[in-house]
Amino acid sequence: MPRTATPVTPFRRAARVVVTAALALAAGAVPLLTPTGASAGTHLVIDGFDRTVASGWGRPDTGSAWTGVSGGTATSVGGSEGKVSKILGGRSFKAYQGGVQVRDAVVRAEFTVPVGKNFQYSVEARKQADGSSYSARARIDSGSVLHLDLYRSDAAGRQSVLKEMTLATPVPVGQRLVLKLSTTGTDPVIARAKLYVKGAAEPGWQVTALDRAGAVTGAGHPGLQVYNGAGNPTVDLTTQAFVVTDVAADLTSAHLVGDEGTSTAPLAVRHGAGPVGSARYPVPADALFVAPGGSDANPGTLDRPFATLAKAVTRNYSGQTIVLRAGSYHESVLVPPGHAATIQPYPGEAVWFDGTRAVTGFKASGSAFSAPWDVVLDHSPTYSKGAPDGTAAGWRWIDPAHPMAAHPDMVWLDGVEQRQVGSLAQLEPGTFYVDQGTRRLHLGSDPTGRSVRASDLQTAFSLRAPGTVLRGFGIRRYADSVWQQGVVTSYFERMTLDEMTVLDSATGGIGMFKPGSVIRNTTVDGSGQVGIHANQADGLLLANVSVTDSNDERFNPAPSAGGIKITQTRGVTLRDSEIRRTHGNQFWTDQSVFNVDVVRNEIVDSTRFGVVLEISSTGTVVDNVIADNASDGVMVANTDKVAIWNNTIVGNRRAIAFTQDSRRIEQLSVSGHDLRRPQPDLTMPWVIGNSSVGNNVLAAGHGASSVLAVESYELAHDAGALRLTSNGNVYSQTALGVPNATASWARLKAQPLQFVLLEDFRDNTGQERSSINPLTTSPVDAGYRLKPAIAARTAEVAQPLPAHVALKAGREVGARTLGAVERPAS
Repeated sequence: MPRTATPVTPFRRAARVVVTAALALAAGAVPLLTPTGASAGTHLVIDGFDRTVASGWGRPDTGSAWTGVSGGTATSVGGSEGKVSKILGGRSFKAYQGGVQVRDAVVRAEFTVPVGKNFQYSVEARKQADGSSYSARARIDSGSVLHLDLYRSDAAGRQSVLKEMTLATPVPVGQRLVLKLSTTGTDPVIARAKLYVKGAAEPGWQVTALDRAGAVTGAGHPGLQVYNGAGNPTVDLTTQAFVVTDVAADLTSAHLVGDEGTSTAPLAVRHGAGPVGSARYPVPADALFVAPGGSDANPGTLDRPFATLAKAVTRNYSGQTIVLRAGSYHESVLVPPGHAATIQPYPGEAVWFDGTRAVTGFKASGSAFSAPWDVVLDHSPTYSKGAPDGTAAGWRWIDPAHPMAAHPDMVWLDGVEQRQVGSLAQLEPGTFYVDQGTRRLHLGSDPTGRSVRASDLQTAFSLRAPGTVLRGFGIRRYADSVWQQGVVTSYFERMTLDEMTVLDSATGGIGMFKPGSVIRNTTVDGSGQVGIHANQADGLLLANVSVTDSNDERFNPAPSAGGIKITQTRGVTLRDSEIRRTHGNQFWTDQSVFNVDVVRNEIVDSTRFGVVLEISSTGTVVDNVIADNASDGVMVANTDKVAIWNNTIVGNRRAIAFTQDSRRIEQLSVSGHDLRRPQPDLTMPWVIGNSSVGNNVLAAGHGASSVLAVESYELAHDAGALRLTSNGNVYSQTALGVPNATASWARLKAQPLQFVLLEDFRDNTGQERSSINPLTTSPVDAGYRLKPAIAARTAEVAQPLPAHVALKAGREVGARTLGAVERPAS
């Protein structure tokens, strides 16, 4: 007899989800981006303090004698602890492994939280003779709130914070914490840190930074530092472990491995552009040349180059190549109709287009510092210049918690980005204020003897000549306003971006708004609102792109902020790419997008959804790792004909959700119609259905109600009548009822059914005939590979791959595999 399911209250449209400290500390491990060649690692230092030393810290069994031990009134080792007594307020304790030098390493320390607040405990890597180094810092503020800082120190002792995270967790005295720091590579240096409670599930790397300007690139000493805040009583400190592992990095290519090299991720490829300066394209005999030391009065030859690209694009014939010599270019370039060009660097030379200029003439004014600044930038918050923000729920662009998001002004102090505030009264170290009335720039940090650069250009490239190619160089720090929709934009057809690097755009990174364009082998990092935006860009191909840390100005995720947002486009392919750490949705198609292929990507670690297909039609989501997103891994909203096959979807809230609201294609007053089509476009009903789910590995995350959900908010549909099929999947509840159910199943005019057991779901709906629910903590390891016990059941569970899905994935028709398929490193 079929088991009976229990009715539950239907879910409404999901609100924005913010990653809390509890989630951050308890999250499962995520893969570490580590260069190819990284092995399980060689332990250079292992110190569990299992010895007795009356004064100092002596020498561990593995490693060198502790040197530079200073601070506190006494130091000793005993009881499996390194001890420091009575560190005075405003004073530090330091200790180093002076006989150990390593470049690519993981440094790990365990310590006990002492009595006292405004307390800092740091581990260091690459400590140079001049004092420069990288550090991960556990910081407990005056309210006992825990923070994690990742920073670089220079030879003058100045600290540049690369990334920080407020864990917002009360830290009790006596709690043992684990602090880890990883440093790999040289261009860029990849620095990572994590902080968690000893004995809790180890999280993935919680903060990550790519460091170039001022980077510490050589091998150096590992060590630790402690600081007791000024005015505090003395504190006693105990450290229980200090471990240094050489991870043997090789940055010629990269792959994902689990923490400290314990496992290899399924998608072992390097994503995005190579380092700026690594491109080596042939130079045609008829090429034009541009160099920072040239002159626009020159003919543009190799020995007499132009000074600006703007000049070169007015002199080229359509299809000619323009070659850029090494250096920095401060330009906004329009490629006009009839002057299509291939624009590339000279072989092996680094070329940057930089939207900033140096700011000088600062004078102290109270606790602030100001200088003349004549740049006035528009801060309209929507895609309509001069229009106010929306007022309807879900259509407010600005989050009141981040009121300066639409202000595109940007300032860097010694290469570290400062945060903009709205008044002089809000200034503090690390912030700036632009007074447009008096035309002055105010800093909260002392700029004396330091480099200050501020963005004064808004757009880098406006592409208006079909067939233009940009390749092999970098674009950074342009201050585009929201309505400009990118620092690189095209409202013309057939543009190509290849091996491009676009960093720190004020709002949008790249915007494509006509058919036939290609973005491949390209890195977009730190876009203030959205990394890549496209509308009516039919046939758009995104291949081997890396889009990271998008919406770092914290616009509301709706209506249009996140990693990649595509609207009103017919034919979109995202393949062999990564989208990571987005504040909002990572990949989002909306408003009548037709035929979307999401193939072989890594979509990991966002504050909202991994993949969203909304009021659209026809899609294939195959062979992806979609993991550790705070909301659903894949959300199919009012979209039909979607095939979701052979994905590893773990650690998100729910793995997959099909959701239906009241919008229909016949409602012409509703936003989202592609007016290029006959209206209403009945080929796209905006109703879920006719979709399949197969051969996926599905594990829900923190706070999930179910692993799979089919929901009709208006109770207008029965899931079984929508022609949704699901089979050959691995479900994962960590225990019976955790999460609450394997599946939530919509019913007509009734609350949905919630099936606690997979058997309940199967018996009542006929779905999941060969699927399994092994009730395991996770069906995959830290690198998202199937655990052996799960992989051994592939023949029992997996279904033949349908022909139309196999074609999209480039795989054999009828193949039987589970989850995302592993591929070799590039």
